[in-house]
Amino acid sequence: MSDTIEVSRDVFEPIADLVKIGLFKDEKEALKNLVLDQARAKIHHFDSKILEMKSKYNMSFEDFKRRVEVRKEDEVFEEWDDLIIWDSYESAKSYWLNVEGKLSGSQG
Repeated sequence: MSDTIEVSRDVFEPIADLVKIGLFKDEKEALKNLVLDQARAKIHHFDSKILEMKSKYNMSFEDFKRRVEVRKEDEVFEEWDDLIIWDSYESAKSYWLNVEGKLSGSQG
């Protein structure tokens, strides 16, 4: 697998402009920082969504998941829906934390 990709000049031009004006030392640093900024924005977004769920149910995701899965009486479909949504928030946050970690570890 190659370490390089071809990118159309018109797509890459705004990034090259950021280097030209001195915001970044090169295009690679610019791309890494732009993706890192995006990762941090996503983490912040999912943190706020997770906080909404914690506030709604007054418990952690793990406790809520256990409560929904072990319930013996009638199922509460809204809770199952929220479990699926909350799980997706946790997974997405984990993904972006991983991206942030990789990029932060390779900064320099």
